[in-house]
Amino acid sequence: MMRAMVLAAGFGKRLQPITLEKPKPLVEVAGRTLLDRALDQLARAGIETAIVNVHYLGEKIMAVAEAGHHRVAMTISDER
Repeated sequence: MMRAMVLAAGFGKRLQPITLEKPKPLVEVAGRTLLDRALDQLARAGIETAIVNVHYLGEKIMAVAEAGHHRVAMTISDER
């Protein structure tokens, strides 16, 4: 099984004020989140599971992972 780590625990300070209420991985660019774009790239590379670490506003990323609408399975590593 191919796995990858997605680093999603930062504060996103360079994108403030956008990231005051939304973690950077959930910021949308052209209608898609940065996290979705990363997961799509991983799927194209043959990755089956992405371990996503969370910290700042991690509950929002965890809610997206629980929805399960991705081509790559997500496992959360909670760093809070």
